[in-house]
Amino acid sequence: MLKDPPNDSPSHSDEVFSSSQESRSMMDCKQEGPIVIPVDFSLDSVEAVKQGYNISVSSKESIHLLHVIPELDTKPGKGKKKKAEKKIRKQRDRASDRMAKFLRKNDIPTAFKKEGIKYHTSLARGEPLAAILAKADKVRAGIIIMGCGRNSGPSSNLLGITTERVLRLAQRPVMVVKHQLDKKKTEIRR
Repeated sequence: MLKDPPNDSPSHSDEVFSSSQESRSMMDCKQEGPIVIPVDFSLDSVEAVKQGYNISVSSKESIHLLHVIPELDTKPGKGKKKKAEKKIRKQRDRASDRMAKFLRKNDIPTAFKKEGIKYHTSLARGEPLAAILAKADKVRAGIIIMGCGRNSGPSSNLLGITTERVLRLAQRPVMVVKHQLDKKKTEIRR
């Protein structure tokens, strides 16, 4: 169901929107409330959308895809306000374009429409943890599904810092997923 990605990007599985054994067991749980999926356009984000899709097919809950834009370091000063506003608009437009490309590249609108899944996309500016938790609270999410994240910093051995913090601080269930490695590329290169 996925379109082939351009040659310069990682390849995705052709069976993105099919129920897997793991997601079926999650779907058996009674899930109430919309599904919030923070996306950073990575393969882990694609996997999170797949899992959200599988849960939504069963629960009939809507999906909220959220991308968080980091704050720009803009200090107020003479004549700098217009420059800062222009940078912010440019950053927001770029993020909006990336979200649209992410949706098209992974054939998300078509797959969701086929199953009657309602979905919403939104951009938030600020610190990722706060934005994710605020979105989950605002829509009264039944679950947050997010990618494993990058290994960033010494305090995070397995998960990205934002993922780890959401797991600890969210007042609702959180599912963390990681994309499967390509079986042809499982060799460790030295």
